[in-house]
Amino acid sequence: MKKILSAALMLLMVSQLGAQSREVESLLKDYEKNKERTEHEKRGTRPSTWIDYAKAVSNAYSYPTNNLWIGLSSLESKVVLKDQRALSTEYQTIQGEQYEVVKYPDKDLYYNADGRLSFWIITEPVLKDMDMLEEAYNAYDKAAELDTRGSSKADIQEGLTFIANNYINDAMAAYTLGKYAEASGKFEKSFIAASHPALNVVDTTIVYYVGLTALMDQDYPRAVEFFEKCLDMDFYSDGDTYANLAEAYKQMGEVEKGKEMLSQGFTEFPNSQSILVALINAYLESNDDPNKVLEFIQRAQQNEPNNPSLYYAEGNVQKNLGKFEEAIHLYEKSTEIDSTFFFGYFQMGQAYYDKAVEIQTAASDELDDQKYMEMVKELDTMLKKAIQPFEKSFELVQDEEIRPVVIEYLKNIYFRLRTESPDYEAAYNKYNDMLK
Repeated sequence: MKKILSAALMLLMVSQLGAQSREVESLLKDYEKNKERTEHEKRGTRPSTWIDYAKAVSNAYSYPTNNLWIGLSSLESKVVLKDQRALSTEYQTIQGEQYEVVKYPDKDLYYNADGRLSFWIITEPVLKDMDMLEEAYNAYDKAAELDTRGSSKADIQEGLTFIANNYINDAMAAYTLGKYAEASGKFEKSFIAASHPALNVVDTTIVYYVGLTALMDQDYPRAVEFFEKCLDMDFYSDGDTYANLAEAYKQMGEVEKGKEMLSQGFTEFPNSQSILVALINAYLESNDDPNKVLEFIQRAQQNEPNNPSLYYAEGNVQKNLGKFEEAIHLYEKSTEIDSTFFFGYFQMGQAYYDKAVEIQTAASDELDDQKYMEMVKELDTMLKKAIQPFEKSFELVQDEEIRPVVIEYLKNIYFRLRTESPDYEAAYNKYNDMLK
């Protein structure tokens, strides 16, 4: 019985593959026929010839995913692809999200956690060794050149819209897979297709995406080019264009140019959180006027009162200004907002520890015995206050490079205090053994 079923299944698959191969063969013949016509002396001068060729290439491009669309449920996809058998199914985690990947002979379909089609990758295109959308675009461009009367304008516009939309789909797929250079290139081609004079749809958002994916790919000159283009086109993305442009300049080593962009952006978008955060980082990194930094930080806090990192950042500035109590208060506030905010605890512990070291240095120069003993007592008090935030840091730390740093601080504190109680001595041995 199993052999009969297996044989029947094989016959079904062969018949399906045969039907598909006949369709592909028909597409290839249509492509070759229309390609030859574009090379014909007379036919090659007609807009319709180039439009037919563009449609033949576009049909070949879209064949593997005919009748599919983004957002389709997996069950609906199976109905649409009823004549096609999946080869396998696997699960992949991509940028923190899990996808069900259903593999077919010519494509991989990616379904999100809700079971909806998120994107696809064509693994076996009908026309190989060519960017089919670019080939179709060039054909429509030629048709537009020849269409002096405008009689084919509607067909050309429809074709260019198809190309622009599909470049966006392909760009989003590349972006999701972390292929940022490819995504940037496809977003740019989408913009070129849509802004063709025959269609003249200028989508500034797509220009922004070109720059953003270039920035993510660390292609900073390209990012600068397209973010500058966004500014020329008055597309600011609520200030994000300035912040991203400044980051690109900074990564290119043009720090002052980056700060200039941020200052300009801040003037136009004083409530932009991305600009404020970038300004804070720029001023902190360049050790500029700390009061200016505080102004930016406090404005950012007004926009995001529940962002722990902003209070942490202000705490660092206050600490550098010598305002120890204010810094401790701000670190505490950051951990009150988010009880799992590692950096707030760690910096609080470090502030107490640094204060203890400062006292120890001063005590070593103190000649008055009574004052010396008072300073030593204060030193130990600071170290004891550092224990709780460092212990919490140890509990929360995820970074394997930072973990030994936390352990080193705790080991040093407990080493000094080990003679005060068996608990301190046991803690010292525990962290000392960890470092071994």
